[in-house]
Order: sequence, then C-alpha cells, then structure tokens
Amino acid sequence: MLAALAATAALACSPHPVLGSVTFRLGGSTRLVNLATCRERTVKTPAANSQSTAVSDDGRFHAVVRASGNGPNRRNTIVVNGRPVYSVKVTGDMSNLESRGPIELFGWSGDDRWIFFAIDPGSSSSIAADGLILRVVSRGGGKTHGIATMLAYPDYLNWCGGRLVFTGGHDRIATNAKRLLVASPPDWRARPLVAGPRRAWGSIACSPDGRSVVVQSQRQSTDASFFATRWALRRVGLDGIQTRLTSPPAGFADESPRFSPDGRTLYFVRSHDGSGRLYALRAGRVLGPLLSLGRLLGFYGHRNWPYAVRA
Repeated sequence: MLAALAATAALACSPHPVLGSVTFRLGGSTRLVNLATCRERTVKTPAANSQSTAVSDDGRFHAVVRASGNGPNRRNTIVVNGRPVYSVKVTGDMSNLESRGPIELFGWSGDDRWIFFAIDPGSSSSIAADGLILRVVSRGGGKTHGIATMLAYPDYLNWCGGRLVFTGGHDRIATNAKRLLVASPPDWRARPLVAGPRRAWGSIACSPDGRSVVVQSQRQSTDASFFATRWALRRVGLDGIQTRLTSPPAGFADESPRFSPDGRTLYFVRSHDGSGRLYALRAGRVLGPLLSLGRLLGFYGHRNWPYAVRA
C-alpha cells in the first residue's frame, strides 16, 4: 500500500524548471522532490520542534518543558539553555482558560528574544480544541503576557517584520470567528490587522521581506464539516491592505501557504474532499498541479499540509 502511494505521488509530479525542491511526508517517510526534474528520493526526517521542545532559528537557544514534583505539587517549567524562565503548577481545576495545567510550547520569535507558549487547563483536550491563551515570556524570564485566545496550531502564528501576526479566536470550527491579529513587545497588546467580522482567517506565511503575510481566508461560517472549507489566499500588508491572490474552483480550498527562500515563489495546497495537490504562484501565474500530497483529514476545517520548501 505504501509503495503504491509513493508511486502515485511520483507519477503525479509535473516538472517546472523555474521551481526548487520540496520535502513532504507520505506513508511514514519524508521524500524530497526536485520540482524542476521530478526526481524523488527518501531523506532523513529533520528533528522538529514539539509541544515540549523548541529551538531558535539560529540554533543558539533551546527551550524545553521540564516536569517535576508529584501529586498536587507537580510543576512544568520552561528552561532555556539550562536556566528556568517560567514555572506553573500542573494540577488544578479545569473551569476556565486561566486554570492550571501543562505547558505547550509554540516556538520562538524571529529575533530569538521571546518564547510563545500556552497552558492547557487540566490537560483537557476538549478545552484545548476550542482554543488556548497564547502567552509570551522573555528568554531571560520575567513578566509573562497573555496575548489572546487562539487555536493551538503552529501554522496560525508567524513572526513578521518584528511583530507577531496570528489567527486568534475561540471555537474549534476553523472558519468561525477567526480574526487576523498582530501584537508586538513590550506590551503585547493584540489588535486587528484586518477589520471586519465577515471573514475568517487561517494559516499564515510571512513574506521574506517582512512587509506582508499571505493568509488563507474565506467567508465566516459555522459549518463544522471537515471538508466544507472554501479557503483562498490573500496577501495582507502590515498596514492592513489586502490583495486576493488565488480563486480556487468551486468545491476546492487553497491552504498552507509557504514562500520559497528567495521570496519569488509562493507554494500552496489546493484540496478537495481532503485530497491535496501542490501548486505554486510565481509572477502572478498559478503553476500546477505540481505534486500529489495524498489525503489529510484535518480537524473541523483546519489542515496543515506536511511539506516544506527548499531552494
């Protein structure tokens, strides 16, 4: 079965000489495909940040969540390069988002000065599914800030132009009441980057020049069906000015934007009924389909397609 899936992916590749390479996960392995030639090989899966570890982009700072104590004295502590910077008790009630619980790391700011994290009240998967409070602490410790409630998806926040741009909102339905927000130090006060309640926002990619983000967006909807989404891609400047980039056919969704390292190509996944194919947007022209990425169930309208772009 896995061999058949791999063969299908290879056969679905369409060569484009101007494009680079992508890695994607399929059938438990990571594959590298050169989109200029469609040559494919299996590569070692790189170590990735998790809910309990996060490495800064330059590799100098390592944040880990360490557990200690027993029973009512159990604690989680964020430790950066061996130094504790934030600690909280794990046990407690589960009555609200401010309740105690384990720490989940989101990652580092682009300048490697701040760590983003959340606390999962009582380790309740039900509470977490509807959103957690995004928090931030300096790598040197000190005061923590609660920024806003958001779904705990790593593709829903991005450091861009010295600011945090993220998709905020409560409710597990990805298309319901999800705002595009921005916050920055020292006060970390969240404010709308785009005004208006009629549009929902999702996965975010920062342009390499740091002046804009590309975000998947669609009209506000309370439809909880996994495949009812109709995402399209929009470029949003850090001044709030919007430009629509894609218009998927009826019944399709454009998701998971990623920029090439040189910023000249924007990759994305066009999905239908959970099956996705890789496309690219270059010089205003949509290229593709380039490659089949298989099927991804997602969760109430959210899918973070497992691929990464290389030069």
